Amino acid sequence: FGSSCVCSAPRRSAPPRLKVHPAMAPTTRIATLAVVACLLGALAEERKMGRPVHRCNPEDGMGCPEGQECAAGSHGWAQCVDCSPEQFASDCPFWWDGALIASAEQRCDLKCVGQRGSQCVSVACDEELGLTCARTSESWGQCVDCSAEAFQEDCGHWSEELVVAAEKECSATCHARIRLL
Repeated sequence: FGSSCVCSAPRRSAPPRLKVHPAMAPTTRIATLAVVACLLGALAEERKMGRPVHRCNPEDGMGCPEGQECAAGSHGWAQCVDCSPEQFASDCPFWWDGALIASAEQRCDLKCVGQRGSQCVSVACDEELGLTCARTSESWGQCVDCSAEAFQEDCGHWSEELVVAAEKECSATCHARIRLL
């Protein structure tokens, strides 16, 4: 996908984020392929780090290592999810679709909330962390930290659309985008 797709881990403990070039966004098939490519790359990284994703049988819940539960996602996909609160909070808003989130929440008895930099289309942002959802469209929104320091740290990496939405939600101005002549 060349420069049209960027999949990177912004912080050591956070899963990758996907950014699709705006020119590609209207093309659902290409965007879907970009997501698949990003996730396959991320799965390869997970394997390198010793955290493979295990498929499982959602009908009987079998096939998961100890400490993990079988959660059913979309289109017949089911995978083992780590129910430790820290790992669950890291995985759910970045990696999982709405169906997998709902199943994992039920199986693990935990609530999935968006973290700084995660999507907030299928989950709400963690208000306890002071995060707000900045929506750029009906299909994308991102959790942003409106505290002055975090906002300025993050905003220079955002798309123009996200900067506009976040500035409105946070009543702030991104100084990383201001250029002095």
